Amino acid sequence: MSTPLQDPEARLYARQQLAVRGAVDTAQDAWSRLSMADLDGSWEQDVRPRVVIATEEAQITAAAIAAPYVTAALAAAAAVSAPMGRLVAQAFAGYAANGMPLRVLMDQVLAWLRRALVLGMPVSDARTLGLSRLLTYVATEVGDTGRAAVQAAMITEPAVAGYERVVRLPACGRCVILAGRLYRVSDGFLRHPRCDCQMRPVTREQWEHDDRGNSPTALFDRMTESEQDRAFGKGDAAAIRAGADMARVVNARRKGAVYIAGGHAFTREATTVRGIGRQLGDTATRPGARYRSSGIARPTAAQLVHSSDNRAELIAELRRYGYLRTESLATTSV
Repeated sequence: MSTPLQDPEARLYARQQLAVRGAVDTAQDAWSRLSMADLDGSWEQDVRPRVVIATEEAQITAAAIAAPYVTAALAAAAAVSAPMGRLVAQAFAGYAANGMPLRVLMDQVLAWLRRALVLGMPVSDARTLGLSRLLTYVATEVGDTGRAAVQAAMITEPAVAGYERVVRLPACGRCVILAGRLYRVSDGFLRHPRCDCQMRPVTREQWEHDDRGNSPTALFDRMTESEQDRAFGKGDAAAIRAGADMARVVNARRKGAVYIAGGHAFTREATTVRGIGRQLGDTATRPGARYRSSGIARPTAAQLVHSSDNRAELIAELRRYGYLRTESLATTSV
């Protein structure tokens, strides 16, 4: 059994986080030199150049350790490493994940700060929130560069069939439900700003027989109740502890899916016949819709939890609205 220092993922994570921290520290120091009396001059001379250079250097570091990591991961899986090419770390630097030059991306922070001041936000608040935005850009782009380089390194290795998503706690609910999922090597990596999830290369044999225990349920069980509440929200975490399907609980809160009616929270997620529309009943094709959907409002899992203290009633409602897939129930009290 490997120790944390021997584990390729742990080594990669530690080195990438060190690169992120170095760039973030430099960006924070550079931001302190921003003069409100001379925004343009101080930004162009003292802030942006240092931030861009620090981010580029961190991107190169994150990219440079990608190929050795993939080689080490294959060695740990007793697979032969025979890369068909060599990564050029410098080629991964200087741009955001969407192809935008870092200089242009960072300029958006100054534009946001100007708008905030024009709208009357206090200077101290605007500076604080502007810094938060800047650090999010820096950390996210370094992390994205590391993952892009790992994915490129995997593509050069014939032994790699795909990758497994590795989620480290603390993590948000959106990432937790993806833990352990296997993806083809060319599949894009789902992430949010400042996401620190990783890719673990898997061989064809691992692809067919993966049993590492890196699963949403395993992660959820390792959390304390307060950590579960923080990651999923109190109501949704309580629903999961009561037996609700974690993925359905989280997906019910996709962007744009939740709406409020009569002081209660409902979701549009999975209400078509492709989801649980038939189970809910009253289906019809709504104007502009592609699929038939139910006319019965679907409460969020948290709304159901808050609506009743009766466990049996809660279980029945969770099942009715599609938050329970099986008959097995957790024993933890709600």
